[in-house]
Parts: sequence; C-alpha cells; structure tokens
Amino acid sequence: MSTRPSAAAPDPSRRSKGVPRAHPRPGLSFKVIARAGRQLIERDGLDALTMRAVAAELGTAATSLYRHVADRDALLVAILEDIAAGLPVEVSGETPGERLFTRLVAAHDHMAAHVWVLHILIRGELVARNALAFSDACLADFLAAGLDPRRASTAFRACWHLTIGELLDEHPLTPPREPSQRRLTIEGIDPARLPALARVRELDRREGRDDYPVALKALLSALLA
Repeated sequence: MSTRPSAAAPDPSRRSKGVPRAHPRPGLSFKVIARAGRQLIERDGLDALTMRAVAAELGTAATSLYRHVADRDALLVAILEDIAAGLPVEVSGETPGERLFTRLVAAHDHMAAHVWVLHILIRGELVARNALAFSDACLADFLAAGLDPRRASTAFRACWHLTIGELLDEHPLTPPREPSQRRLTIEGIDPARLPALARVRELDRREGRDDYPVALKALLSALLA
C-alpha cells in the first residue's frame, strides 16, 4: 500500500515580506513601527508611507501592524511626536529676546533636516503634543517682554510663519534642476523695467542673500520694540 509523501516543513528563510503570520511578529511594537515609518519617509518621501509599505519594511503583514497602531494617521502622529521631541524649550539668554532668537534658530535648524514635516503641519489636521512645550516657551518669553496675550500670540505666529516660509523656500524636498526656470527668470530681469529687483539681484550676487538669523533678528526687533 502506497503512502503519500509528507509535506516538507516550510523554510522560514523563504517567507516573503508581507505574508500574514499566525502570531504577532516577535519584537514588533508601536515604537518599532514608528521608527520604520520614519525611515521609510526619509528615504522614499511622505507619499511612500502606507501601512502596507511599513509592513513590508518590517517583513510582516499589514494586519500585524494594526495590533499596535490604529491607522496611518496615528502612525504619522507618532512620527511627528518623535521629531517634535527635538524642538528646543529651555535655552540660554538673559533677556526674552535673546531666548526667543536662540530658540527659534535652533528650531529652524532642527526642522531643516525634516522639511517634509512642514507639509503635514500646513494642512492643519495633525499636531504633535511634544511641540506644545516649544510654543509655550516662545509665548512665555513674548509675555515676559511685556506683550499682552493677543500681541504675544500674533508675534509668535509671525515668527513661526517666517520660519516655515524660509524652510519651504530655501530647503525644498527635491532640489530643482539647475539652471531652473526660476533662476533663469531672475537672471533675465531688465533693470529698465524692474529697477528695484535688479538692484537686489546685484546685491545678492556680491554679498549673498540674507539668511534666516538676519531676518529673524530684524523681525524680533520690530515685535519687541
């Protein structure tokens, strides 16, 4: 009497990424998932962040992730929280203006390494709780400088808008090909038609453009005058 050959045991080394597992993947946790999501964004861009892509990154199934994180937005907030934890709160400085300048420059430099975050923040849908301590410290210094709550709020927003605008303008997610259409247009300015722009263009050629600290110092001086 013939017997059927027994099925070979599955080879764990040949398990493809994303294949469902009967049990949770060992070592899988909320922190591990968030770290993998951040690595995915910083390597492939924000649009690459999907639960399926993060699962593939970890060599597991998307269903395994949902045991630890509710959805993509929850994962994105966790990543934002991790980055926001690097924003400065306690800084040196004898006056509120000095502390504001130091804190905002440090925040600018920190966010310059994570410009993609700004594309999330300007949508106005998500916020990291870890970022609130930074905002509170800035507002406290504006209040300490003698501004009333309304003026302090306006001043802080002005500084934050300067920071976001400079980062988005000077630190694009994908650097343009050079010479870009923008550069060629500026270089082609006719001094007879646009004399002010032509003067600034020549100044930029000789001395370079004013950087963020110079613009921030001028704004703070006006706000705290």
